[in-house]
Amino acid sequence: MGRSGSEEPASPTESNMALEYDQDETDEDGSVDEDSSVRAYKLLGHRVEIKEGDAVLWNTGWRTWAGAWLLAKHLESKRAPTFPGATWRVLDLSCGTGLAGIALARAGHEVVLCDLEPNVPTIRENLVRNLKGAVGAKTSSASIVAYAWGAKLPDVMRPSFDIVLCGDLLYHVWNDRLQVEFLVTLQELRQRGGVEQPLFLFGGQVRSSRQERLVLACIARRLGLVQEEISIDASADGSPLVAQAKYRMVQLRPLRPGEKLEES
Repeated sequence: MGRSGSEEPASPTESNMALEYDQDETDEDGSVDEDSSVRAYKLLGHRVEIKEGDAVLWNTGWRTWAGAWLLAKHLESKRAPTFPGATWRVLDLSCGTGLAGIALARAGHEVVLCDLEPNVPTIRENLVRNLKGAVGAKTSSASIVAYAWGAKLPDVMRPSFDIVLCGDLLYHVWNDRLQVEFLVTLQELRQRGGVEQPLFLFGGQVRSSRQERLVLACIARRLGLVQEEISIDASADGSPLVAQAKYRMVQLRPLRPGEKLEES
């Protein structure tokens, strides 16, 4: 979940952001693997193993945060006609260790995972770990690209997406003063999506309710999208969410035929 911008942003403490793990849990639902840096999850009907990268003070992309699990878990229950077509084209924006995008790729969807250059080796290792030898998995179903907010979209990110995943990104948008860069990226993705695409999904731990509301409202207004809350089931099997923390999920979707934006 690396970001563009300042090289030394203030970041939340690990105790505030990290997923909660129980050393006694089974291998299939958020447990710790034999390699202490590898975590195993059960998402979208598959076991997904994620290795965390090397710590870099200005870069939080070496950890797996709650937003990735929330987004993947939410998409487990989604089927047509909400998302027409058997396969979705998904962008896991600033994907960190790649949990959400890799879970979707493992389930057969076409996925692009992007993050800052230092995080690409960890993402690639995790992708290979989960797709190599998997029954029905195709190596062409997922791509990895280095990308920083506000930069020109690389070729693999230019075709339209059905869904754009934004897991635990809002803190960095407002705390690191990257609203302009983030909005530039979302605007281009929106413009390339046409009338009905993409759906932007935001999920993660709430760290400043007021600031995050303002960011989401600005994005929805500038992109002409409808903002809707998504309920969270913290008691879901294998939930790694921290009991004392607050989480939120929001979708920003294009207008439906005949629908108009409400004036704020």
